[in-house]
Amino acid sequence: MSGNDDMTIQEQGASFVRTESGDVVVELRAHPRQPVDAGELRVQPQYIGICGTDLEILHDRMPENFDTRLPHTLGHEWSGIVVETGPGSDGFAIGDRVLGHGHMGGNDWFGATHDGAASDSFVIAAHMCHHVPAGVDLLTAAIIEPFACVLQGFQKAGGVTAGDTVHVYGLGAIGLAAVIHCVTVGARVVAFDLSPLRRSRAIELGCEAALDPRDVGKAERDALGLADLVLEASGARAAQASALESAAPRGRVLLMGLSRPTETDARLSLIVERDLTVLSSVGAPTDIWEPAIRYVDRARIDLGRIVTSTLPLSRVHEAFDRAQDAQNEIKVMLRPDGADAR
Repeated sequence: MSGNDDMTIQEQGASFVRTESGDVVVELRAHPRQPVDAGELRVQPQYIGICGTDLEILHDRMPENFDTRLPHTLGHEWSGIVVETGPGSDGFAIGDRVLGHGHMGGNDWFGATHDGAASDSFVIAAHMCHHVPAGVDLLTAAIIEPFACVLQGFQKAGGVTAGDTVHVYGLGAIGLAAVIHCVTVGARVVAFDLSPLRRSRAIELGCEAALDPRDVGKAERDALGLADLVLEASGARAAQASALESAAPRGRVLLMGLSRPTETDARLSLIVERDLTVLSSVGAPTDIWEPAIRYVDRARIDLGRIVTSTLPLSRVHEAFDRAQDAQNEIKVMLRPDGADAR
């Protein structure tokens, strides 16, 4: 069955929808099954991540240059199984385990501005997909997107070595992926987050210390020492200001947290006084994905350690409620209905 015949089959997906009052909500919606055209794959998702970008879309806080084109099916972090191939989708076969990057060109993104993976099945261009190595489980595969973002950011900032001290502000998926990366290469890592759960997980992952930033004064900062590299992954104004305070002379400050422009009381003079390099990195360009996948495979990294809940697609509303509970959750994943939830 293909072409117009597919449009008679109804599938269920989770979508961002703008209501008549202007609010953005998540809805489970039936939609026609999309046909597979040349160069495309139909994938049955196995895991779909809910990330900070999804929460920004839900609360209508995305940067103004980011056209989310509502309504659209969510899901830009995913892994799955190929169930149908279109002509010209060379290199892929039914049954292959795959994951995919989201960049569709320009500022168009799979699952963020266009329909994504949170559906019974979805169609995606084969050139956006990568094979999941045999040694990588599908849960880890679905979280390679934030790890790829971190790898891109650290490469842009000049890399991390075992001789570096790194401070990480914000312990969501990006922040904890950064902790994993830095610990893997042997760097000394200190983390900051408001959530006791997230701080505890950072310690489990190898952080030397994980602190509530509200409890860090001059004495505590002097005891911790300054950092060769500071990653700000929350987008919070206070964390952005503290990132400058944490940086050692000639240090690097990498801003990755998404936020709309707001006034921040920061000591910008530190940039000159300490000869700091301040830069930003957002997203994971297509050419960083293969290195990220190889890294995770060869270093045997288990990204599933940052996951705290996995729920079926039919409980997407509960999943979003959990994803916004930073005190009790870190990373919340969706699975197709019928799979075991945890």
